[in-house]
Amino acid sequence: MNAAVAARNALDLPLSECSRRIKGGVLSPVALAEATLERVEKVGPGINCFVTVTPEVALEEARRAEHELRTGHYLGPLHGIPYGLKDNIDTAGIRTTWGAKPYADRVPSADATVVRRLRAAGAVLVGKLTMTEMAGGFSPRWSHASINGACRNPWDPSRSAGGSSSGPAAAVVARLVGFALGTETLGSMLNPAAYCGATAFRPTYGVVSRHGVLPFAFTLDKVGPMCRTARDCATVLAALEGVDPLDPSSVPGPQGLGAIDLAAASRLRVAVLELPSTFPVHPDIEVFYREAVGTLRGAGLRVEKAELPGLPWREVGDLIAMSETEVAFEDLIRSGRSSELVDAHRPAEMAGRPSDYVRAMAVRAEMQRQMHAFFEKYDLILSANNPVLPQPLDHPIQGLGGDAMRYAGNLLGLPAAALPMGFVEPEHLPVGLAISGRPLADATVLAAAALFQSRTRWHLERPPRST
Repeated sequence: MNAAVAARNALDLPLSECSRRIKGGVLSPVALAEATLERVEKVGPGINCFVTVTPEVALEEARRAEHELRTGHYLGPLHGIPYGLKDNIDTAGIRTTWGAKPYADRVPSADATVVRRLRAAGAVLVGKLTMTEMAGGFSPRWSHASINGACRNPWDPSRSAGGSSSGPAAAVVARLVGFALGTETLGSMLNPAAYCGATAFRPTYGVVSRHGVLPFAFTLDKVGPMCRTARDCATVLAALEGVDPLDPSSVPGPQGLGAIDLAAASRLRVAVLELPSTFPVHPDIEVFYREAVGTLRGAGLRVEKAELPGLPWREVGDLIAMSETEVAFEDLIRSGRSSELVDAHRPAEMAGRPSDYVRAMAVRAEMQRQMHAFFEKYDLILSANNPVLPQPLDHPIQGLGGDAMRYAGNLLGLPAAALPMGFVEPEHLPVGLAISGRPLADATVLAAAALFQSRTRWHLERPPRST
């Protein structure tokens, strides 16, 4: 088998297997980059998941990786792996638009910390990925509120790929990159992971540096990997985590990312939340959720029904996010250029009274106290991830606001894995599961997600339009 054929075949493999072949010398980073760019050119326009493709950068970094490998300088499991970045993560000399017309020509002069860390790990940048404008900071409602239009779902291009991190989710599932980085404030990774059938990981707040990433809500923003498997998410997170002097909110990374322990995961205690009652849930999703609970029980985990503390999760989350967004986007709002956005409705709705923000932060402290007590009884929390089907492109994105666990996880900075738990027929559209844990239990959450995926095959499904 020649190098080009081997590379094309490798596009459908998880990151871990590509890495093994690269390390063993049977897969060329240059051939893999060329095959990736070829597929991006053929498949990418149909789902509109790229804002900017960087073929020159990809080939240069792939040649560097190949030279390093030939001379015995192996940099680790991301060496030679193609990846993409949500377009709110700065790349020196490469257009980074924040998904918004007012920043269409914005070219940063320096890389974000996560970009520098991925380059040090030998990863190969393929391009910048579609996002809703300002990461949904003005409007999380519409897929088409983006500088390059709506990112389309790889399973059905007439449907949405989800919220703000739609491009990373779609690109990974369509096999256009080995992994991608997204960002989340109140659901921007978990939502598109559910819509597209990706495996995503939102790390504990502060574990991954946000230096060089569009600020949306300072006390809520997170950066994380979007992949095809939980093990791959652990691999990417291990290259990103750690204290960054340029990000004062960064913290030392969690232990155990390098050795996901399935045996230990099988002994965990899991709180199973009921499906949301704030919007209709498709009956098939209820079935898949029960089956997912049964899968974890069959793996040995101790699962039992539970309820989150009865607190105003959504109200506090929205108020804090809007107040912080008003500060983050102050220049854009005052300049009047927010009127150039596709959907600029939100400035008038933003929180205005500082006293409300202070009260919300006080309630948030009580939330932390009560959830700390909750985790005395449980190791993990299981919930359905955005339990609605992907919406048609001309419909508002649904499900973002009705999930108390989504708000609780983001308000308290909890790690969470999003993974597919089934496909609804006859449309064959993915639906998702979320596993959350206590702060800095990132490896534990990923181990439970990997255990689930070791007993299911939903994450191995491939959309027909990915070839």
